[in-house]
Amino acid sequence: MRLVVTGGAGFIGSQLVDNLLQQNHEVFALDNLSWGKKAFLKHNLKNPKFKFIKLDLLDSKKLERNLPSNVDTVFHLAANSDIARGAENPDLDFKNTTQITFNLLQAMRQKKIKKIFFTSGSGVYGDVGDTLTDESFGPLLPISMYGATKLSAEGMISSFVNLFEMQAFILRPANIIGPRATHGVIFDFINRLKANPKKLRVSGNGSQSKSYLYVGDVIEAINLVWQKSKKPINLFNISSDSFITVKEIAEMVVEEMGLEKAEIIYSGESRGWKGDVPIVRIDNKKIENLGWKSKHTSQQAVNKTIKNLLENK
Repeated sequence: MRLVVTGGAGFIGSQLVDNLLQQNHEVFALDNLSWGKKAFLKHNLKNPKFKFIKLDLLDSKKLERNLPSNVDTVFHLAANSDIARGAENPDLDFKNTTQITFNLLQAMRQKKIKKIFFTSGSGVYGDVGDTLTDESFGPLLPISMYGATKLSAEGMISSFVNLFEMQAFILRPANIIGPRATHGVIFDFINRLKANPKKLRVSGNGSQSKSYLYVGDVIEAINLVWQKSKKPINLFNISSDSFITVKEIAEMVVEEMGLEKAEIIYSGESRGWKGDVPIVRIDNKKIENLGWKSKHTSQQAVNKTIKNLLENK
C-alpha cells in the first residue's frame, strides 16, 4: 500500500515508518523536524519505497501541494508532544494538534484520501481519579491543552468521516516510552542526573501513578486496529494494565545509573505541572477483545527504556 506518516521523524512515527516498510508498503514520512530527528530515518533514506518530506502541516497550501496522491491511509502522529509546555504556551497545542489536523483533513479531502489513523491520548478523559475509563466514558472534560486539542481533533475527524465518507481509526494510549524518546519523565531524569549526579529534583510528590506502554507494543496495536477494524470510526483505548509511580521511576533511574547516594527531592505538589493528571486508569477490554495485549508491564517498559536511553546517549 501507499501510506503517509505525519510526524514520521518522531519518536513513535519513525518506528511506525520502520514497521510499515518492513511490511513492504510504500511510505512517505512528513515532519517539520521541530521534535523529530531525520537521524531516526537515516537507515531508510536509500530505500526506494521510502521518501522523507520536510513539511510543516501549518502551511496548508504547501501541505495540499506535497501530500501524495493515491494514498490508502494517513497515519497522523504529528502533534505537540510536550504536555507541560502547553500550560505555558496554549497556542502550541492549538496550532500543532487542532489546526494541523484540520489542515490535514482538508488536504486529504482534496486528494480523495479516505482513511486516517489518529493517535489521540488518555488526556481527553480529564482528571477522574482512579475511575477506570472505557471508550464510552463521559463527559470528557480535559484539564490540559494537550487533552483538549486531542479531543478537538477527534471531533473534527468524526465530522469528516460523516460528511465526506471517510474512515477513521483512533487510539487513546497511555504514556508511550522506549527507544528514540526525545522527552518525558525518564528522559528528563537521566539528563538531570547527568548534570548533577548528587541530586534529582522531581516535580510533584512522586505519587503520580500511570500506565506506561513500550513503543513496540503500540506499533503492534496500531497494525491490529488498522487491519481488523471495519467501522467508519474505530476508537480504542490502549494501556499496559499495570501502573507505576513517579517515585518508583525515579528510584529505578537512580539505581540503573549507579547513583544510589543521589538525593531525590520532590517539590511536593499532587501534580507534576498544571494540566498533569496524577492518577490515570484506562480500560483495555475493547482492544483486548480485538486480539491485542501488552507484552510489557509498566515496570518492564520503564526498565527497558532506561537501559536503552543510557546505552544510546
